[in-house]
Amino acid sequence: MICISVSADSVHNFLRNLEKAGSEPADAHELLLDTIQEPFAVEQLVKSSRRPVVAVCRSRREGGSFPGDDEARRAILLRAAAAGAAYIEGEAADIVHLSGKVGKATLIASLYDYHGTPDNLIRRIKELAGLPADWVKFCVTCRRPLDSVRALGAIQTATKPCIGLAMGDEGLVTRVLGQAYGSRMTYACIAPGYETTPGQPTARDLARVFRVNDISLDTPVYGLLGDPVAQSRGYRLHNAAFARLNLDAVYIPFRAGSAEEFLAYMPDAINLNGLSVTIPHKPAALTWATIRSESAERIGAANTLTLTEGGWRADNTDLHGVFEPIKSLTDAQSINLTNAPALVIGAGGTTRAVGFALTLLGCKVTLAARNTKKAWRIASRMDWDVEELEEAHHGNWKVVANTTPVGMYPNIDASPFPASGWHEGMLAFDAVHNPQQTRFLREAMEAGAMTVDGVEMFLRQAAEQFRLWTGHDMPRITSLT
Repeated sequence: MICISVSADSVHNFLRNLEKAGSEPADAHELLLDTIQEPFAVEQLVKSSRRPVVAVCRSRREGGSFPGDDEARRAILLRAAAAGAAYIEGEAADIVHLSGKVGKATLIASLYDYHGTPDNLIRRIKELAGLPADWVKFCVTCRRPLDSVRALGAIQTATKPCIGLAMGDEGLVTRVLGQAYGSRMTYACIAPGYETTPGQPTARDLARVFRVNDISLDTPVYGLLGDPVAQSRGYRLHNAAFARLNLDAVYIPFRAGSAEEFLAYMPDAINLNGLSVTIPHKPAALTWATIRSESAERIGAANTLTLTEGGWRADNTDLHGVFEPIKSLTDAQSINLTNAPALVIGAGGTTRAVGFALTLLGCKVTLAARNTKKAWRIASRMDWDVEELEEAHHGNWKVVANTTPVGMYPNIDASPFPASGWHEGMLAFDAVHNPQQTRFLREAMEAGAMTVDGVEMFLRQAAEQFRLWTGHDMPRITSLT
């Protein structure tokens, strides 16, 4: 079941939010009753929900905001049960006071940890199961990939019906796959900006993008490995393609600070079949794979991992995403890039792919980055030149490519290259795809330069990834909403 969490600071706003929640795809509504200052309105709120109600009133020691004592808080829960709430959630200390008094409602014993994932999580779930409650629930905080693995595993150890998840951006996998592992509910917000716990996706995304109610333990899992990943729209594109072709598969953004820890634990914990890899993990992905394509080896970084019979294979589809749109544009304009001076700004995995694509197109590549030592390490491998970033701003370039996150949402007013450096006849390429028209590209266009945006690269490299993973051509997707 998908459950939308609803809260507000007043009865009026609570009712307004319930109305919004009623139009979203969900099976239940969680009412966070500790957030309102008018407890007398409990009955009105319960009866106003269009879905079965999960009533919650948490104390401040459990991360809630109820200002009164435990007796007053439990009285609110009992009033919610009397008003028809389908589920009553209480803290461990509440259960003996609520047991036998909630009528037909399902009584849930819960624990929350906003600091991390406790080492004794399984033991604490066992203790909850020993209380006179019908279900158990845990919400822990994901700080590292192993926390999500442990949370999914803990769901399967429960001896009573269990709701389990890890909060935070890093814990999204537990909200998407939790039901496949036995969790009775997964939680969502009404819309962006209405989150009640960290990392909460929207109900619409859970239901229509991830299709969580159709996922099983046999569903092949794909995803994006990086830090950050929130700016990427890849999960919308790939999931839409899976749905269009009626494929049993799901694509999940995996935010992970450590690629090594993620790759050590996650592939064996879930049915992981493939990964897109982004900043800063592309070099690590290459070294981890047992099979490496020639282009990935030459570039020294991988943006794609695919599970094959012979093990994990590393590829670099960024090369397709850069080479093909620039080649199409220059061919259409009868432009010859042989020996054309090209500046590539950056010193990461994308830098390598973009520089290699420009080399194949005939350009003489020069790197410029804030980290000059890192740029030199890449350049020496590829036989490119390096210039100081500030000096490179004044060079006579035919092509300038941005491979850094500068200009990416939400910092859309930034550009890694000065407006004064552009002139007619130049070609600008930006790997940033959100927003599509960055300040970097806008200023280039205003000066008369040709432009290739990051969406072109994003779509082409993603289509190649999809083909490698599924053997199917990616269908044309017209909307990523």
